[in-house]
Amino acid sequence: MSHIPNSAMPHAGPSETTEPQQETQKSGLGAQASKVAELARGNPKTAVAAGAAVIAGLAAAAAIPLVRGRKTSSEKSASGKAKKSKEAA
Repeated sequence: MSHIPNSAMPHAGPSETTEPQQETQKSGLGAQASKVAELARGNPKTAVAAGAAVIAGLAAAAAIPLVRGRKTSSEKSASGKAKKSKEAA
């Protein structure tokens, strides 16, 4: 088993620079957006996967009315065809 000396390992501690974002408190949509941006920077693959899931959900939501519209129009035309074929017989 290898041994890594403590001097080579980074340790958590107070940061040397203070960020102005931490000093001022944001409220509302801006605060939520900054939190999401920080999470996305920390986890880029997860952010891409979440974005893809949102886009897929939006595409499915947009397609549902179109599919329902086609089904109802095809059912109406199919029932009309069935009536015409019964009348011809």
